[in-house]
Amino acid sequence: MGKLYVIATPIGNLKDITLRALEVLKSVDVILAEDTRVTRKLLSHYGVSKQVLRYVHGKNYGFYKNIALVTDAGTPAISDPGTNLIHDLYEKGFEIVSVPGPSALTAAISVSDINLSDFLFLGFPPAKKGRNKFFEKVALNEFPVILFESPHRFLKTMRELYNAAGDKYINIGRELTKVYEEVFRGDLSQAILKYEKEGVRGEFVIILKP
Repeated sequence: MGKLYVIATPIGNLKDITLRALEVLKSVDVILAEDTRVTRKLLSHYGVSKQVLRYVHGKNYGFYKNIALVTDAGTPAISDPGTNLIHDLYEKGFEIVSVPGPSALTAAISVSDINLSDFLFLGFPPAKKGRNKFFEKVALNEFPVILFESPHRFLKTMRELYNAAGDKYINIGRELTKVYEEVFRGDLSQAILKYEKEGVRGEFVIILKP
C-alpha cells in the first residue's frame, strides 16, 4: 500500500526544518496541510513545488501512494487533528512514517528549569465547557503540567490557574524560536502582573510546577 509521512515543520524559524523533511516533501505525491497558505509559504522558501491540499477529516485520500501530513507549526497530531488522518490511513493499510523535528512542546521543555523527568501534557484548555473541572485536575496533579494557550485566552487561563492551584512556580515560553522569543520563570502572580502590564502577543507554552 502507500506511506503517510508525518512531518514536523518549523514553529517559527524557517531554518529549523530538517534536511530529511525537505527531502520527503519533494518526493511525495501530495501534501496535506492544516492551512495551505502557511504551508505554501514554507515550500516556496525552499523552492519545493508540490500539490498542497487542506486536510479534511473523513475525506478519502487512499488513492495517493505517498502522502505528507504537516501542521501549521511543529509536529502533527500533538494538540492537532492529524491523529484522525493517521488512524484512517492506517486502517486502509498505509505505513505510517515519522519525520521528526520541531515541536513547541520539546522546545519549551529544553529551556525549562523545572524537573520534567515526569510530566503531564494536556494541550489546550477547553475553550468554554469544562474549564473548572480541567483546572481542578491540573491543581491536583502530582507532576508538572504542560499546556498550550493562544493569546486570546492566555490571561484568562493564567487567572484560572492561579485560582485553582495557588501561586505556584511557572515557566512560560512565548514565541519560541521567533525574533521576540521569551521565557518567563517565576510565580503565577508575577506572570499575571507582567502580561497585564505588557500585553499579550504570540503563542504560549505553560509549564506549571506541582
